[in-house]
Amino acid sequence: MIGWSATYIGPPTEGWEAERVEWVPLSDVPRLVGKCGIVSGTSMAALLYALTEI
Repeated sequence: MIGWSATYIGPPTEGWEAERVEWVPLSDVPRLVGKCGIVSGTSMAALLYALTEI
């Protein structure tokens, strides 16, 4: 799924949910991956997949 908007409802309720949450342009993803700015393998795979589908 790809979302084009979101509504903030509050901080993560569990410590494992997110180390950091930030909205960035999809075009910044390759740079962030290259400099280890995205550390979750699941998030990285999903974002890189989204880049190939848009």
